[in-house]
Amino acid sequence: MKSSISSTILLLLLLPLTASADGGFLPSYMMEIYESDQLAFLDFDSDAQRESLHILPKFYGDTQDFAWIVPTPALPDLAVSDDDLFVDCARLTTPIYRHRDEGWSCSDNGVDYADNAPAGRVEIVSSQLVGIYQTLIVSADDADALADSLTDWGFLHAGNREQVEPILDDYVLKSWYFVTMRIDSAAFAEFEMEGGYWYGGIQPIRLDFDAETPVYPLAISAISAPETTDVILYVVDGHRRTFTGARTEYANRIDAGELRAIRGDYPAVGRYLDEGDFLTELRRTFHPSEMDRDLIIERAASDAEFRRVYYSGVPVFGGLLLLTVAGWPLRKRFKRRS
Repeated sequence: MKSSISSTILLLLLLPLTASADGGFLPSYMMEIYESDQLAFLDFDSDAQRESLHILPKFYGDTQDFAWIVPTPALPDLAVSDDDLFVDCARLTTPIYRHRDEGWSCSDNGVDYADNAPAGRVEIVSSQLVGIYQTLIVSADDADALADSLTDWGFLHAGNREQVEPILDDYVLKSWYFVTMRIDSAAFAEFEMEGGYWYGGIQPIRLDFDAETPVYPLAISAISAPETTDVILYVVDGHRRTFTGARTEYANRIDAGELRAIRGDYPAVGRYLDEGDFLTELRRTFHPSEMDRDLIIERAASDAEFRRVYYSGVPVFGGLLLLTVAGWPLRKRFKRRS
């Protein structure tokens, strides 16, 4: 089981996009805590059928004692991810802004989990400290037994169990694993805002697991979602990717010259890219009622490259021009540097 410990702290002011967490946040009873948005980096190896999912958790709420559950389709390896990965992705894929006259150039909480696990129905696969997270990977063949265990361990309670159980049952039927994470008060204190109310991001985490196709576990997010949730995914694969209802913000196949430039200017994301990889940024806004299934990240209809362009100023030839999406320029951003 791979593991990496890091003491890096996210500098929120450096991140121009809203942050996120996939999976479901489970607050202490009668306490409010919601995911503000969801932001993840998904690196998929189609030959090995292996997914590397990096998650940047962000929430707002008035509690420190919370549980976080992320389902995965296969047994995952856990490690701390890099804050700079999300900063680099945001910078690399930012839209191009042009004036209309311009041309087209370019801690352990003390619970003894094993003593409370129903024999034969819930299996504790591993327990480890990953960065600031005390993690537990479990599998189950019975959703009721899993819910009982999660209740005994403090992850579920009377205020959320009824809502969570049907979601757990669906994952159990598919034989998924469950990664539970908890931050104790001592570890969380360094992130605490004045008055005990927190809004912001915490340490990102990485989950590596086998998958026939890239998947993003969205359904369990509905239990902690606000009225609207922006899901932003950066996907690395051999082809352009999409999911139902997604809006493509960026799509680019990385050539040799671009790869050299990216590794020089954006090393945190550059280390996950190889020549010929396709980097796609996808976005969709969800209502909780729409978060009823996981996102299957499918191959797009074409591998056409794309970059969003915003215009300002008055059109030279007059008339009403709407802000629009432009196709990828003939000379891509990094071609000049190859």
